[in-house]
Amino acid sequence: MKDKKPIVFLAVTDNLLARQLSEGFQLSGYKTVRAPLARDCYSAWSNPERFTVCVIDQHLADQPGAVLARYLAENRARKVVLFGKLDDAALRLELYRMGVSAIIRNPESSAEIVAAVEASLTRKTSTGPSATVIPFPDTEDLSGAWKIKSLQRELQTPGGKTIGLTRNELKVCLVFAASRTEATNREVLCRSIYGRTDSAANRALDAVIKRLRQKILAVSSNVDPITTHYGEGHRFTEPLVAVD
Repeated sequence: MKDKKPIVFLAVTDNLLARQLSEGFQLSGYKTVRAPLARDCYSAWSNPERFTVCVIDQHLADQPGAVLARYLAENRARKVVLFGKLDDAALRLELYRMGVSAIIRNPESSAEIVAAVEASLTRKTSTGPSATVIPFPDTEDLSGAWKIKSLQRELQTPGGKTIGLTRNELKVCLVFAASRTEATNREVLCRSIYGRTDSAANRALDAVIKRLRQKILAVSSNVDPITTHYGEGHRFTEPLVAVD
């Protein structure tokens, strides 16, 4: 008989934490599959429906887990749970809007993560009236931030000027917004746009970033917020948020 155990996908770099989570989920009747780095996930993400839930550590070694969580939520993952130090209210709200199921902030132990994930999986649907979902309040002052308007495909400067974006430029900006304090490596950017990391994709990424820089400098000549960190990737150094 085919094994019908639900499968938990773990994206966790820390070996001890990964072992503790695997043991905890196995005791609760789940199978686990682990990817220690984000790039392992991108290369193996061919059949996402087989995973009951994807549990992701914000503090992965090669990129912030928030970037991976959003990618999975947008690419047919059934349920995505992110955990770690996530104090940025605007980022949390953006992740929920992108389809991340739950965010566990600063968990005290692996047992807390397992319990929270299990509760979200076993929660029964109410037969009564639907509850109103109230989003986490966004208290961050966005007056000095660059704003991504996904529906309009626009980037708005802090001064209110708008920059029209191509689809690929929009994807790059959204990845930058999800990784605010760290550079995003080129592999992640290439996979987010083209789904591959070959030399052609890297050349195309260079062209996208070059055009985006030119558009920004055309309306804000004193500011070039896109920096290149050799050996690491690219980063948008100014505050950047997605507002729709």
